[in-house]
Amino acid sequence: MAWNPFRRAPAPSPDTQRPAQAEPHASDDDGAARWRELASLLSPDVGLAEVVLQAYSSPSEYFEAHSAEAENRGIEDDAVDPWFALVDWLIENELAHELDWKDNAAELAWALSRMSAVLSSGVDLQSVDDADAHLTFGMLRANALLAPAGLELLVFDIDSDSYTIVLVASANRDRVVALAAELGHRVDAMTLDHARHSGGRDYGDGIEL
Repeated sequence: MAWNPFRRAPAPSPDTQRPAQAEPHASDDDGAARWRELASLLSPDVGLAEVVLQAYSSPSEYFEAHSAEAENRGIEDDAVDPWFALVDWLIENELAHELDWKDNAAELAWALSRMSAVLSSGVDLQSVDDADAHLTFGMLRANALLAPAGLELLVFDIDSDSYTIVLVASANRDRVVALAAELGHRVDAMTLDHARHSGGRDYGDGIEL
């Protein structure tokens, strides 16, 4: 079985690690339950769910605790969105990276080299490093290489001209996309048509797909 960074060995002690809970808590409303499930699909670290649920249920407390991140996004204390809390946590914890729409596949390769779960997978992504290919074609190539390890890169839309590239377990892709839609947000799988549209031309000769 391919190594998967989303599957952790049993914790040595309940005091040292708390598993993420996908099941809704009795106190959760429907929105909180969806945010909790989405967080559990993206990381086994319960810290993600805690941050996202704080932004959902106590936005003023989230803003006070994460004012720098919120201000970097131009978010006021009365407009905290759990989506950005989720994205920023993933970036901070090396499960995501934000790239400019003009970036090329070489810059994507650099970003992936900073994501510990990609490195730990043992997948050789050297062929993604191509400055002549748009990053969307780099994503196609990276996903082809990551697939045997049960991993995939998705694009989390943050209503900007950047690409927020998020690493997920392939088995969770469809549910992640569906939950995001239910919560009023968009997650895109990278397809050849999307890559061609975003890249402006067919870079297929530069990266073998």
